[in-house]
Parts: sequence; structure tokens; C-alpha cells
Amino acid sequence: MCTEKINEEILLLRQQNTQLLQQLEALQNLYSTMLLAEQHQIWELVTDEVPQDLQLIELQSKLVDNSALVESTNKIRGRHHQAAASALAESEAKYRQLVENISDLIFSMSVEGLFTYVSPQYKNVLGWEPSDLLGQPFAPLLHPDDFPLAQRKIQEMVETKGQRIAIEFRHQKKDGNWCWMRSVASPIFDSDGEIIGLHGAISDISSRKQAEELIKASQAELLALFNAMQDVILVLDAEGRYLKIAPSGAPLLYQPPAELLGRKIYEVLPSACADYFLNSIQQALLTKKTVKVEYSLPIGGQEVWFEANIASMSENTVVCVARDISERKQMEDQLRQQTENLAQTLQELRQTQAQMIQAEKMSSLGQLVAGVAHEINNPVNFIHGNLTYIEEYTQDLLRIIHHQQQSGNKSEFQALCEEIDLEYIQKDVPRILSSMKVGTQRIRQIVLSLRTFSRIDEAEFKAVDIHESIDSTLMVLQHRLQETTKLPAIQVIKDYGTLPLVECYGGELNQVFMNILANAIDALEEWTIENAQLRIDNLTSGLLTPTIAIRTSVIDSGWVKIAIADNGIGMSEQIQQQVFNPFFTNKPVGKGTGMGMFISYQIITETHGGKLECHSTPAAGTEFVITIPIQH
Repeated sequence: MCTEKINEEILLLRQQNTQLLQQLEALQNLYSTMLLAEQHQIWELVTDEVPQDLQLIELQSKLVDNSALVESTNKIRGRHHQAAASALAESEAKYRQLVENISDLIFSMSVEGLFTYVSPQYKNVLGWEPSDLLGQPFAPLLHPDDFPLAQRKIQEMVETKGQRIAIEFRHQKKDGNWCWMRSVASPIFDSDGEIIGLHGAISDISSRKQAEELIKASQAELLALFNAMQDVILVLDAEGRYLKIAPSGAPLLYQPPAELLGRKIYEVLPSACADYFLNSIQQALLTKKTVKVEYSLPIGGQEVWFEANIASMSENTVVCVARDISERKQMEDQLRQQTENLAQTLQELRQTQAQMIQAEKMSSLGQLVAGVAHEINNPVNFIHGNLTYIEEYTQDLLRIIHHQQQSGNKSEFQALCEEIDLEYIQKDVPRILSSMKVGTQRIRQIVLSLRTFSRIDEAEFKAVDIHESIDSTLMVLQHRLQETTKLPAIQVIKDYGTLPLVECYGGELNQVFMNILANAIDALEEWTIENAQLRIDNLTSGLLTPTIAIRTSVIDSGWVKIAIADNGIGMSEQIQQQVFNPFFTNKPVGKGTGMGMFISYQIITETHGGKLECHSTPAAGTEFVITIPIQH
């Protein structure tokens, strides 16, 4: 029940009690007046000059009538008194029942602030027994911070003589805790109209206060959140009218909020932007989905880009959260420019890589040509040198045949045979022809090896004999393996396992063998040159011979392993980590392109799906291990 209504009901009951008491008092006064009047009349009758008998008779009659009237009056008075008492008791019972059953606390106190009445609800709500508070001051139960307000309100009520007061304060419970209460109080007047106290009702508003504190804290959090946000938050209607602008830390707003509220976007934004924005608002209202838009506005002499999310709030309103994305746009433009630059750089790198690959191929081709030229040069020179003798021998033999045909003189024939040394020619010609045959076979073998090495007729995966490919590469590099005036011969040890034919690009795989073997020869030459005296000592003792060891085997049933090792100068850990990087080389300028091992790594790993590993120890040699699948 509302506190105001309870107070009104209590006042009404008290007014009814007062009326009943007034009615009872009026009846009593009426009875006394009537009784005095009758006694006065009787006295006048007695004192009049009338016959005694007549007066006595009339007096007796009057007394009888008066007795009847008194009796009647007493009955009326008794009935009214009984009715008033019954009504008063009923009113008091109703008043007590009302006070004791409502949830609010009912109190009365004197103007001095002492409790004169306390309802039983004080026990249920605050823990105080009514007997604990009756006659006690109210002030100690108020929180010290709230007492000045209560005192001022009561003073105002006394000064205005009748103003009802309502205050909220903290009331102390019996356990010492504080409870928020709301009090509505009215003054109590005496018969002279002076205030002698006040009475009222107190409601427990602790839950409401807690809710208010939560709401206040939530509002503070939301306000802090808004202030921390760098977004512009707007509420607009279906016509694009600015309804609300939430406070936020957004540094940019097209116009101040006071100038925007109540206006339409057509009155604020450029026409094209307003059309775009209004269409997005209508789309959000129609689809009930969030619409994302990007737009730019001229602010502060520069173009500012915004990204906005528009979502419907009701049938006719939307909320728009816009964020300044100018910095992001600039970064996107920079990134786009960088991407274009990188694409151009990548294109240039690809062209450079292609040129480097071509240069590496030409380098390999140069080694190939040099090797072939060196290998073919010896048998060709041999054949060429022997052709002179064959020509002389042939001319001499033709002279003998011709002379024999012309003269038939044996003595002259004998002299001619002695002159041309026919006996030597007969012995030397088979030898020359045999050596020339060896030379031509050597040339044929070189050509076959060259064809095997180049694999010019194989553009797809083909089944290749790995050992044949290695041997053809060694044939091309044979001139570098031979002894020279400065360097000893390089020993090649072949430890070939039983290998099946391997599906691969034979020409590309030969290029890998060429790069690894050429690097091994370079390492051995460098080691031999740098350690000439050590080489002589070790050669004398038989401890050091430049060696390349080639081992092949099948592993895991489906893979082939080719290991090529040398006992040359070796590599440090730092160089090993870079050996497959493009453009890296530790060779003198002009001798290496830095692409050989990079290309080899790509051929093995990317083209053939295998692995290429490097293991090396400084001054102890290097080993490259190739692992490729047998089938693809």
C-alpha cells in the first residue's frame, strides 16, 4: 500500500473518532441542559400562589412526566453513547489492524523528537522492539550525514504549520548496520492549533537505493565508455533527422551537436553523401540488418574518411556508429603503393633471377664446353697428327704400287722399298689405325656422355639411370680431375648401390650433380693451394689424397639417396646456413654467381619433391646428400 494513501486512511479514521467524541459530548451537554430546565420549571410551580392540592397534583404530574422524560433522555443518551463507543472501538480496531499489517513503519513523536508511538514492523524491518524506542530520541538513529537534512525539514514543517515533509535518510538497525529509509510525516495539532508532534510512515528503500547505485555506476561506466570511444554515435529517424548525439571522445564531428539536433542530413551533409546516407538508413530499417557504409566529408580543410554501421532501433529510428578511418585509408593507400612497388620489384627480381639462372646455366654450359673441348682435343689432335703419317705412308705405298705396275724390276722395287722403309710402314700403319680408332671411340663416348648429360630430348619425367647420369657428369668434368703442374689428380671413389631407374628430369638432375661436383673440385683446389707444404708432406707420407666419394643407395623402399663428399677445405656453421640462399657465394669475385646451389635446392625440393642437405666441418670436408623419390 502506498504510504500517502495509508496516511490519508489514518487521518480519516482519526477524523471519524473526533467526530464521534464530539457527538457524544454534544449529547451529554444536551442532557444536562434539559435536566436543568426541567428542575427550574418544577421550582417555579412550587412557588406560585395556587391551591395546595392542585399544585401538588400538578407537581406530581410534572414529576411523573419529568421522570419519564429523564428516563427517555437517559435511554437516548445510553444508546448514543453505546453507538459512539462501538464506532470508536471499531475505528480503533480498524486503525490498529491497518497499522500493524502494512509493511511500512508507523511512528509518532513529540516536537522534542521523542518517540510516542512505534508500530510492530520496527521489529521485522530494523530489529528494534517498540518498547526499546518509546520515549527515546529519534536523532541517534539517523546517520550523522543525514541528520542536518531531517532537522531542517522538521523546522520547515513547524514554521509552516502544516506542511507535510518527505525525506530519505539512513536509519540505524539494531545490529549496527545502516538501512536506507524514506519517511513521509505530518504534524499533530492540539485544540489550540499548535503543533505538539508529528506522525508518519517510513518505507524501506534499500533495494531501490542499491538499484540506483547500480544504475549510477552503470551510467558512469557507460559515460566513461562513451568518453573513451573515438566513434561518433548518432540516432536518426527514417527521414534522416538528427535525434540524439551520444557524448564520446570522437575528435571529429561535421558540425557541433547543438547545430545538428533536429535538422535533417540534407540540411547538413553534401547532397551526394546525404543521398547515400539516407538510402543506407532506409535499407537498415527495411532489412533489420546492420548496414556498413564508407564515406568522406570535408572537415577542417581536409578530406576525412568515416566507416559507419547503421542498425535499426525501432520502426522509424536507427543508430549510427561512425569511426574516423582516415589514418587507415592513408595506410591502405600507402600499402597499396607499397604493394605495387613490391610487385614491380618482384617482377624485376624475377627477371634478375631468370637472368641469373640463365647465367648459371651458361656457367654450367661453359664448364660443359670446356670439358668437352678438353676431352675431344686430345683424340682429335692425336688423329690429326697421325693423319700426316697416314698420308705419307699412303703416298709411298701408292708410289710402290705404281712403280711395280710400270717397270716390274725387282731390284728397283727393292731399292724403293728400302727408301720408304716399307717394313716400318707395314708395322706402323696398323698401330696408327688402331690409335685413330681409339680416338674416334673416345670422341663417340664423349658425345654420348654429352647427350646423357644434356638430356635435350627429355622434357618430362623419365626413368633415368642415376649412375649413368653421374658418370656422364664426371666425364664432362674429367679435365678438372686430372693432374696438373700445380695440382695433383683428384681421386674419385664410386660406391654405387643397386638402384632402380628413377623418375626425374634427367637434365636438371645432371645440373645438380654438375654444381655439387664442381664445388667439390673448387674446395679441393683451394685446400691444396692454401696448404701446399702440408700437401707435399702428406703426399709423401701417403696421408692426403684429394678425394671425391660418391655413394648411392635405396632407403625406405621408395627413395634414392645420393651422397657426394670431398675432403677439402670444409665450411663453417655460418656458411652452411647460407649455402642454399640465392646470390650467396664465398668464391672470389667473378668466379661464382651465387645461384648454383640455390637452383640445385629448388630442383631437388620443388621439382622433384626431395631433400638436399649439407653437412660440413671446417678443414675436414663437405658432404651433400640428395634424397629423391623413385616414382612420382
